[in-house]
Amino acid sequence: MNDQISKNPNPNKPDNSQIEELLIKFTPHPRACFYTKMEKAPWIKSIHNKRIRFFNSNSPVRRWLLGMTIISLIFILIGISFFPSVRVVARQIIYSFISAPSNHIEIQVTLSNPGDLFHFSDPSNFPLTIQEVQVQSGYSVKELSRLTKDLQLVGSRFDTSYNAVTILYKGNEYKLFLTQRPVGNGEDIFSIGSTAQVNLVKIGDQHGEFVVGGWKAISTQTIPNTLTPGNQTDINAVWDSSLPQYTLRWQIEGFMYELRSIGEGSPSKLELISLANELK
Repeated sequence: MNDQISKNPNPNKPDNSQIEELLIKFTPHPRACFYTKMEKAPWIKSIHNKRIRFFNSNSPVRRWLLGMTIISLIFILIGISFFPSVRVVARQIIYSFISAPSNHIEIQVTLSNPGDLFHFSDPSNFPLTIQEVQVQSGYSVKELSRLTKDLQLVGSRFDTSYNAVTILYKGNEYKLFLTQRPVGNGEDIFSIGSTAQVNLVKIGDQHGEFVVGGWKAISTQTIPNTLTPGNQTDINAVWDSSLPQYTLRWQIEGFMYELRSIGEGSPSKLELISLANELK
Protein backbone atom coordinates (compact mmCIF):
# COMPACT_ATOMS: atom_id res chain seq x y z
CA MET A 1 0.00 0.00 0.00
CA ASN A 2 2.82 2.39 0.88
CA ASP A 3 4.54 1.55 -2.45
CA GLN A 4 1.47 2.59 -4.45
CA ILE A 5 1.23 5.93 -2.61
CA SER A 6 4.89 6.72 -3.26
CA LYS A 7 4.58 6.03 -6.96
CA ASN A 8 1.52 8.22 -7.41
CA PRO A 9 0.58 10.07 -4.21
CA ASN A 10 -2.31 11.84 -6.00
CA PRO A 11 -4.13 9.54 -8.42
CA ASN A 12 -6.14 12.52 -9.88
CA LYS A 13 -2.97 14.41 -10.89
CA PRO A 14 -1.60 13.57 -14.48
CA ASP A 15 1.92 12.23 -14.73
CA ASN A 16 4.71 13.75 -16.90
CA SER A 17 3.93 11.72 -20.03
CA GLN A 18 0.30 12.86 -19.99
CA ILE A 19 1.39 16.49 -19.58
CA GLU A 20 3.73 16.20 -22.60
CA GLU A 21 0.94 14.82 -24.79
CA LEU A 22 -1.33 17.72 -23.79
CA LEU A 23 1.38 20.28 -24.59
CA ILE A 24 2.00 18.76 -28.04
CA LYS A 25 -1.68 19.19 -28.97
CA PHE A 26 -1.75 22.76 -27.66
CA THR A 27 -1.72 25.42 -30.46
CA PRO A 28 -1.85 29.11 -29.45
CA HIS A 29 -4.01 31.52 -31.46
CA PRO A 30 -2.89 35.14 -30.90
CA ARG A 31 -5.49 37.88 -31.06
CA ALA A 32 -5.40 40.96 -33.32
CA CYS A 33 -3.93 43.07 -30.53
CA PHE A 34 -0.82 40.85 -30.53
CA TYR A 35 -0.04 41.59 -34.18
CA THR A 36 -0.72 45.31 -33.61
CA LYS A 37 1.81 45.40 -30.82
CA MET A 38 4.34 43.44 -32.89
CA GLU A 39 4.19 46.01 -35.69
CA LYS A 40 5.27 48.67 -33.21
CA ALA A 41 8.04 46.58 -31.67
CA PRO A 42 11.41 48.42 -31.51
CA TRP A 43 13.37 45.64 -33.22
CA ILE A 44 10.90 45.58 -36.17
CA LYS A 45 11.25 49.33 -36.67
CA SER A 46 15.05 49.13 -36.59
CA ILE A 47 15.14 46.49 -39.37
CA HIS A 48 12.77 48.57 -41.53
CA ASN A 49 14.86 51.70 -41.05
CA LYS A 50 18.04 49.85 -41.99
CA ARG A 51 16.47 48.77 -45.30
CA ILE A 52 15.38 52.33 -46.07
CA ARG A 53 18.84 53.65 -45.26
CA PHE A 54 20.42 51.01 -47.52
CA PHE A 55 18.38 51.94 -50.61
CA ASN A 56 18.61 55.69 -49.97
CA SER A 57 22.31 55.78 -49.21
CA ASN A 58 25.40 55.65 -51.39
CA SER A 59 26.81 52.61 -49.62
CA PRO A 60 29.57 50.63 -51.39
CA VAL A 61 27.34 47.54 -51.56
CA ARG A 62 24.55 49.50 -53.23
CA ARG A 63 26.96 51.04 -55.75
CA TRP A 64 28.41 47.60 -56.48
CA LEU A 65 24.97 46.09 -57.17
CA LEU A 66 24.03 49.01 -59.43
CA GLY A 67 27.28 48.71 -61.36
CA MET A 68 26.88 44.97 -61.87
CA THR A 69 23.34 45.51 -63.18
CA ILE A 70 24.53 48.08 -65.73
CA ILE A 71 27.42 45.84 -66.86
CA SER A 72 25.04 42.90 -67.31
CA LEU A 73 22.73 45.00 -69.49
CA ILE A 74 25.68 46.09 -71.63
CA PHE A 75 26.76 42.47 -72.18
CA ILE A 76 23.21 41.52 -73.16
CA LEU A 77 23.11 44.31 -75.77
CA ILE A 78 26.50 43.24 -77.12
CA GLY A 79 25.26 39.65 -77.38
CA ILE A 80 22.21 40.71 -79.39
CA SER A 81 24.44 42.66 -81.79
CA PHE A 82 27.33 40.24 -82.32
CA PHE A 83 26.64 36.67 -81.23
CA PRO A 84 25.46 34.49 -84.17
CA SER A 85 23.05 32.47 -82.04
CA VAL A 86 21.28 35.63 -80.91
CA ARG A 87 21.20 36.96 -84.47
CA VAL A 88 19.49 33.77 -85.58
CA VAL A 89 16.77 34.28 -82.98
CA ALA A 90 16.35 37.89 -84.13
CA ARG A 91 16.16 36.72 -87.75
CA GLN A 92 13.30 34.40 -86.98
CA ILE A 93 11.22 37.38 -85.97
CA ILE A 94 11.47 38.68 -89.56
CA TYR A 95 11.88 35.34 -91.35
CA SER A 96 11.75 36.68 -94.90
CA PHE A 97 13.89 33.85 -96.28
CA ILE A 98 13.50 30.09 -95.86
CA SER A 99 16.84 28.34 -95.34
CA ALA A 100 17.20 25.05 -97.19
CA PRO A 101 18.72 22.15 -95.20
CA SER A 102 21.73 22.10 -97.54
CA ASN A 103 23.29 23.88 -100.51
CA HIS A 104 21.84 21.29 -102.90
CA ILE A 105 18.14 20.92 -103.64
CA GLU A 106 15.96 18.99 -106.05
CA ILE A 107 12.59 20.47 -106.97
CA GLN A 108 9.76 19.33 -109.21
CA VAL A 109 7.70 21.72 -111.30
CA THR A 110 5.00 21.20 -113.91
CA LEU A 111 5.39 23.30 -117.05
CA SER A 112 3.18 23.50 -120.08
CA ASN A 113 6.13 24.92 -121.99
CA PRO A 114 9.74 24.01 -121.06
CA GLY A 115 10.86 27.45 -122.17
CA ASP A 116 9.00 29.00 -119.23
CA LEU A 117 11.73 27.69 -116.95
CA PHE A 118 14.42 29.80 -118.59
CA HIS A 119 12.56 32.85 -119.89
CA PHE A 120 10.76 34.22 -116.87
CA SER A 121 12.44 37.60 -117.30
CA ASP A 122 11.45 37.83 -120.96
CA PRO A 123 9.48 41.07 -121.57
CA SER A 124 6.64 39.01 -123.07
CA ASN A 125 5.95 37.64 -119.57
CA PHE A 126 5.31 41.18 -118.28
CA PRO A 127 2.57 42.49 -120.60
CA LEU A 128 0.57 44.58 -118.12
CA THR A 129 0.87 48.26 -117.25
CA ILE A 130 0.93 49.43 -113.64
CA GLN A 131 -2.71 50.53 -113.90
CA GLU A 132 -3.80 47.20 -115.38
CA VAL A 133 -2.01 45.07 -112.79
CA GLN A 134 -3.41 47.25 -110.01
CA VAL A 135 -6.93 46.53 -111.22
CA GLN A 136 -6.24 42.78 -111.29
CA SER A 137 -4.62 42.70 -107.84
CA GLY A 138 -7.24 44.85 -106.14
CA TYR A 139 -4.72 46.77 -104.02
CA SER A 140 -2.54 49.86 -104.39
CA VAL A 141 0.64 48.85 -106.21
CA LYS A 142 3.89 50.59 -105.35
CA GLU A 143 6.58 51.29 -107.94
CA LEU A 144 9.99 52.92 -108.18
CA SER A 145 9.69 56.66 -107.75
CA ARG A 146 12.63 57.56 -109.99
CA LEU A 147 13.77 56.10 -113.30
CA THR A 148 16.91 57.03 -115.21
CA LYS A 149 18.28 56.40 -118.67
CA ASP A 150 20.04 53.36 -117.21
CA LEU A 151 16.85 51.93 -115.67
CA GLN A 152 13.59 51.66 -117.61
CA LEU A 153 10.20 50.12 -116.86
CA VAL A 154 9.48 46.99 -118.94
CA GLY A 155 6.07 45.87 -117.64
CA SER A 156 4.33 43.92 -114.91
CA ARG A 157 2.51 40.65 -114.26
CA PHE A 158 0.04 39.28 -111.71
CA ASP A 159 0.25 35.86 -110.04
CA THR A 160 -3.21 34.79 -108.87
CA SER A 161 -1.82 31.93 -106.74
CA TYR A 162 -0.09 34.35 -104.34
CA ASN A 163 -1.97 37.56 -105.20
CA ALA A 164 1.48 38.90 -106.08
CA VAL A 165 2.46 41.69 -108.45
CA THR A 166 5.91 41.63 -110.08
CA ILE A 167 7.26 44.65 -111.97
CA LEU A 168 10.26 44.26 -114.28
CA TYR A 169 12.80 47.04 -114.80
CA LYS A 170 15.76 46.78 -117.18
CA GLY A 171 19.16 48.38 -116.70
CA ASN A 172 22.17 48.45 -119.01
CA GLU A 173 23.71 45.29 -117.53
CA TYR A 174 21.05 43.98 -115.16
CA LYS A 175 17.38 43.33 -114.58
CA LEU A 176 15.50 44.46 -111.51
CA PHE A 177 12.32 42.80 -110.19
CA LEU A 178 10.00 44.49 -107.70
CA THR A 179 7.55 42.01 -106.15
CA GLN A 180 4.79 42.82 -103.65
CA ARG A 181 1.94 40.86 -102.14
CA PRO A 182 -0.23 40.77 -99.02
CA VAL A 183 1.29 38.70 -96.22
CA GLY A 184 -0.49 35.38 -95.74
CA ASN A 185 -1.59 34.78 -99.33
CA GLY A 186 -0.07 31.35 -99.91
CA GLU A 187 3.24 29.99 -98.68
CA ASP A 188 6.43 31.85 -99.45
CA ILE A 189 8.58 29.72 -101.73
CA PHE A 190 11.76 31.86 -101.79
CA SER A 191 14.52 29.73 -100.28
CA ILE A 192 18.25 30.23 -99.78
CA GLY A 193 21.16 27.84 -99.26
CA SER A 194 22.17 26.69 -95.82
CA THR A 195 25.43 28.70 -96.01
CA ALA A 196 23.85 31.88 -97.38
CA GLN A 197 24.67 34.98 -95.36
CA VAL A 198 21.64 37.04 -94.32
CA ASN A 199 22.36 40.70 -93.52
CA LEU A 200 19.89 42.65 -91.39
CA VAL A 201 19.16 46.13 -92.77
CA LYS A 202 16.75 49.00 -92.06
CA ILE A 203 14.05 50.08 -94.52
CA GLY A 204 12.79 53.28 -92.97
CA ASP A 205 11.71 52.26 -89.47
CA GLN A 206 11.32 48.57 -90.44
CA HIS A 207 13.80 45.71 -90.47
CA GLY A 208 14.71 43.99 -93.72
CA GLU A 209 17.03 41.25 -94.97
CA PHE A 210 19.61 41.28 -97.75
CA VAL A 211 21.16 38.21 -99.39
CA VAL A 212 23.80 37.79 -102.11
CA GLY A 213 23.68 34.73 -104.40
CA GLY A 214 21.11 32.38 -105.84
CA TRP A 215 20.27 28.85 -106.97
CA LYS A 216 22.11 27.60 -110.05
CA ALA A 217 20.61 24.70 -112.01
CA ILE A 218 23.12 21.93 -112.68
CA SER A 219 20.75 19.48 -114.40
CA THR A 220 17.14 19.23 -115.55
CA GLN A 221 15.06 16.23 -116.56
CA THR A 222 11.62 16.40 -118.16
CA ILE A 223 9.18 13.56 -117.48
CA PRO A 224 5.86 13.28 -119.38
CA ASN A 225 2.88 13.64 -117.05
CA THR A 226 -0.20 11.69 -118.10
CA LEU A 227 -2.41 12.81 -115.21
CA THR A 228 -2.31 16.60 -115.60
CA PRO A 229 -1.55 18.93 -118.54
CA GLY A 230 2.10 19.78 -119.01
CA ASN A 231 5.33 17.93 -118.29
CA GLN A 232 6.94 17.39 -114.90
CA THR A 233 10.47 18.76 -114.74
CA ASP A 234 13.00 17.70 -112.11
CA ILE A 235 15.61 20.37 -111.40
CA ASN A 236 18.86 19.79 -109.51
CA ALA A 237 20.32 23.06 -108.25
CA VAL A 238 23.13 24.26 -105.99
CA TRP A 239 23.38 27.50 -104.03
CA ASP A 240 26.09 29.81 -105.41
CA SER A 241 26.95 32.85 -103.29
CA SER A 242 29.13 34.23 -106.11
CA LEU A 243 26.22 34.64 -108.52
CA PRO A 244 25.52 38.31 -109.35
CA GLN A 245 22.06 38.15 -107.74
CA TYR A 246 21.06 40.49 -104.93
CA THR A 247 17.81 40.20 -102.99
CA LEU A 248 16.32 42.65 -100.50
CA ARG A 249 13.13 41.72 -98.63
CA TRP A 250 11.02 43.52 -96.01
CA GLN A 251 7.48 43.85 -94.66
CA ILE A 252 5.44 47.02 -94.14
CA GLU A 253 1.79 47.33 -93.11
CA GLY A 254 0.82 43.76 -93.94
CA PHE A 255 2.63 43.59 -97.30
CA MET A 256 5.77 41.70 -98.30
CA TYR A 257 8.14 43.53 -100.66
CA GLU A 258 11.15 42.23 -102.57
CA LEU A 259 13.75 43.90 -104.78
CA ARG A 260 15.86 41.39 -106.70
CA SER A 261 18.51 42.37 -109.22
CA ILE A 262 20.33 40.01 -111.57
CA GLY A 263 23.44 40.91 -113.56
CA GLU A 264 27.00 42.17 -113.18
CA GLY A 265 25.92 45.82 -113.18
CA SER A 266 23.33 45.33 -110.42
CA PRO A 267 22.81 48.06 -107.79
CA SER A 268 24.69 47.69 -104.52
CA LYS A 269 23.05 46.92 -101.19
CA LEU A 270 22.90 50.61 -100.27
CA GLU A 271 21.42 51.50 -103.67
CA LEU A 272 18.70 48.85 -103.30
CA ILE A 273 17.89 50.16 -99.82
CA SER A 274 17.65 53.66 -101.25
CA LEU A 275 15.24 52.45 -103.96
CA ALA A 276 13.16 50.64 -101.34
CA ASN A 277 12.87 53.78 -99.23
CA GLU A 278 11.65 55.76 -102.23
CA LEU A 279 8.82 53.47 -103.40
CA LYS A 280 5.66 55.39 -104.18
